[in-house]
Amino acid sequence: MQSRALPGEQMPGQQIPQAAAAAPKKQRGFLAVNWPLMMAAAALLGGGVVMGMAVGNAPRPQPTATVALSTPAAPVATPAQPQAAKTAEASAVSAQGWRPISELARTAVDASVLQPSPEPEPLPAVDVAAVPVNTVPDGAPVAAEAAKPEAVKTEVPKAAASGPATPSTRNATPNKPVLAAAPMVPPSFARPAAGDGSGPAWRARAVPPPANAKPPYVALLIDDAGLDRKGTQRAIALQGPVTLSFMSYAGELSEQSAAARAAGHEVMLHLPMEPLDAKRNNPGPNALYVNLEPAEVQKRLAWHLDRFSDYVGVNNHMGSRFTADAARMALVLDEINRRQVFWLDSLSGPNSAGPALARKRGVDAAERDIFLDDDRSPGIAHELATMERMARSRGDVIAIGHPHGTTLTALEKWIATAQERGFTLVPVSTVLLRRQQQER
Repeated sequence: MQSRALPGEQMPGQQIPQAAAAAPKKQRGFLAVNWPLMMAAAALLGGGVVMGMAVGNAPRPQPTATVALSTPAAPVATPAQPQAAKTAEASAVSAQGWRPISELARTAVDASVLQPSPEPEPLPAVDVAAVPVNTVPDGAPVAAEAAKPEAVKTEVPKAAASGPATPSTRNATPNKPVLAAAPMVPPSFARPAAGDGSGPAWRARAVPPPANAKPPYVALLIDDAGLDRKGTQRAIALQGPVTLSFMSYAGELSEQSAAARAAGHEVMLHLPMEPLDAKRNNPGPNALYVNLEPAEVQKRLAWHLDRFSDYVGVNNHMGSRFTADAARMALVLDEINRRQVFWLDSLSGPNSAGPALARKRGVDAAERDIFLDDDRSPGIAHELATMERMARSRGDVIAIGHPHGTTLTALEKWIATAQERGFTLVPVSTVLLRRQQQER
């Protein structure tokens, strides 16, 4: 049986080390009691290190559909990025600390992407009444004229919505402004016989206005007729009366113009003249140029005016350069006057001498007021509204369009409701006569 000593007593036969015997009683008790504890602590520490190494080297689990995240720090809001900070805060994790992976991808976007787009500057206020009406392209100045203040912009060919493309007929000349109201005087339509001395022959061929016609009058003139046969036929089918100006070099002019007259329309002749940039905008065969001798101008003019008959007047096709030459225009107006037809100036250029020369020489003449389908126009709907405003203000208006699909579609719709809205559709001759009476 093993002897067992009480705490602090010496076992029988036990030898106490000399160092321990010499130590104080309290110190010997500490060594005797705490040495096993120190060994156990060392063992626990070593085991923890080994376990930690094992855990640290274990493979990490792959993320599943959602991952646990700590709330990311929101971007620092600078004066230029208040919205960026709010956006970052809004993308923080939910209260449970979980967020779909797609959300995680969004939070990884660079802070600069989160910056809001700059606010667009407000558009300036526009006074509708002060907006200028459209300019109409026909030619561009040559180098010698480009420096002039009145020089016009480069000619832009017309955009034909249907049918073959036709040459441009216009230049950068603004439409006439809307003026104060004119007296509503109906024109006189006494129709003299041609050559009886009571008046020019064109009045016998003029188409009278509808019965009980009253202002405001709208005269629709379709230029370039005869070239695009499909577009011309559609223009002839318009509920008239309208006026068709047939291109002098088109084919089968007698047949086409006769069809227009049979439909109740008035016909004119479209005379090709030199534009400001004839190299890029060919006015057509036998056109009138300013560098031609007077005899050649007269020869070509006769060729054009003899192409068909029964037209009431002549207006220019292109001609922004030619109409500005007073000497050459005098030759044209004298021949037009001799043939007892009137002159309608298309105002294709800003410096046309036609209107002043016509008044000086006693030629029956008028001027167009607005182009309806210019390439630089805000659109035909805008121009039709301007046309109506002109007609109501002055009592009449002469508007020029072309046999393009979009133009004809717009005119078909406008004509269908024109009478209900108080407008009377008349030929160009009606407006010319009315203006002549107002000038007396």
